[in-house]
Amino acid sequence: MSGKVNHFVLDWPKRLKIAIGVAQSLTYMHHDCSPPVVHRDIKTSNILLDSQFNAKVADFGLARTMIKPHTTMTSVVGSFGYIAPEYVQTTKVSEKVDVFSFGVILLELTTGKEANYGDEHSSLAEWAWRHVQIGTNIEELLDTDVMEASYTDEMCSVFKLGVMCTSPLPAGRPQIKEVLQLLHRFGEGFAFRERNIGKYEIIVGFG
Repeated sequence: MSGKVNHFVLDWPKRLKIAIGVAQSLTYMHHDCSPPVVHRDIKTSNILLDSQFNAKVADFGLARTMIKPHTTMTSVVGSFGYIAPEYVQTTKVSEKVDVFSFGVILLELTTGKEANYGDEHSSLAEWAWRHVQIGTNIEELLDTDVMEASYTDEMCSVFKLGVMCTSPLPAGRPQIKEVLQLLHRFGEGFAFRERNIGKYEIIVGFG
């Protein structure tokens, strides 16, 4: 899965539907399975779409059950741009490593850029955080192939949600069930609220 399928550009409603589908799968894994399951390799190429653009998470070869809240792995596996920083630094995993990867997917869906966007020392998540820190107008960062006036607010809100999910510290990331609730509520006319991310404040849209 990517912003394009067989050279066909996915419009914003389809991209939002895909995001919700992936969040639903992760919510089941993290909150409905006992013990919880961490996928460890959430990325666009591991998302399958049917003819109606319903999304399913695939390739569970690296998945692990979480008997303890944090589990130490013998090595770091995954794809550059999607791997949470604490996993690289400590080899410890929790559900928040999947939240980080999902946040990268949200950034990909909203910007049209790939997870490895940047140079060999940076990624799309780092690029997005830098722009948030310097106060860039988010509309300037969105994918112009799909941005329309009627979608701009939603796309900005999902971008901000992606930034939240890719917080450098796992404690700064929401649970995936909270992310799913936000995605479901877009378009329902809820007011914006503020949420603190580290020392930066981001406006997160409820729709």
